[in-house]
Amino acid sequence: MNAICYRKSVAWGKAFGSLLFVLTCLFLLYAAFYMDTTVVRKFFCITSAIIGIPFFGGYLLVCLPRALKSDTTLLTYDQQSISDGKRTVEWTDIVKISYKGPSIQKWLLPQFPELIFHLKNRETWRVNTYYLLTDAEIHAVLKQLRRQVDHSGKKGSNS
Repeated sequence: MNAICYRKSVAWGKAFGSLLFVLTCLFLLYAAFYMDTTVVRKFFCITSAIIGIPFFGGYLLVCLPRALKSDTTLLTYDQQSISDGKRTVEWTDIVKISYKGPSIQKWLLPQFPELIFHLKNRETWRVNTYYLLTDAEIHAVLKQLRRQVDHSGKKGSNS
């Protein structure tokens, strides 16, 4: 059984960085209400905090639990199937694999990067990577998974 795992150091680094930004936003709120500042500075402090807390707080809420988890596996696979722990899909059912990079949703909440498995029945199976894989790791994972899909497709057409 092969596994695609993230490094705990990446999860801890992103959780710590997010925590620092959330604390900075809380300090901006404190400064806006309790420090002697101009109206313009109060406005910018409050606005920055309102934007920053949901944005960086979302990363903190995703990265911290994964940094604390002992199991760092995102996906497991063998010659027949791939699984995220909740759903298992046969390789022969996968048409292609794509990647959706990070973006920002409505209300400035983060949209996490995800691997998208396009299935023969026209469904899509989305697996979040939660920013826990670096760009180089994502490219290596995509290459590895696409190779497995190609291999199983050739194997299935020969049968």
